[in-house]
Amino acid sequence: MRIQYRKAKVRLTYREGKPEVYKLHQPTFPQVTFAQLVNECSNSCGVNPAQTKSVIDALVNRLVHYMEIGHSVKMGDFGSFKPVFNSKTAHTLEETTIDTVKVKKVSFYPGKAFKDMLSDLNMSEAEAVSLKPESSDGDDDDGI
Repeated sequence: MRIQYRKAKVRLTYREGKPEVYKLHQPTFPQVTFAQLVNECSNSCGVNPAQTKSVIDALVNRLVHYMEIGHSVKMGDFGSFKPVFNSKTAHTLEETTIDTVKVKKVSFYPGKAFKDMLSDLNMSEAEAVSLKPESSDGDDDDGI
């Protein structure tokens, strides 16, 4: 697998004096749609797109069902999905309520297929230097 990058000159607008530094950024590619994936899967396995979509929809439905009742779901070499939450700490048992839950989410834990893909990851330069302002989105100057 290959990830492209580009070198970009950025202006740190959140820093005094607004210094210019260089960072690596990923170029944006168009998103692959669900319909495109269904068509590619149906073509590769010889099943019509309607059947392929029905199977994927049923799989997602069951995945959601099991996570709604608290199970993690392992999908072979693809990986596992697990419902998780983060909560604030409380000083007493009485203060520990459902109101202390601050984030509810689904975590994805990559399986063998993704781990293998990442171990074979290559980087390649995509385009030349450009100037764009760096917003105050929490990025720092990365020690530059």
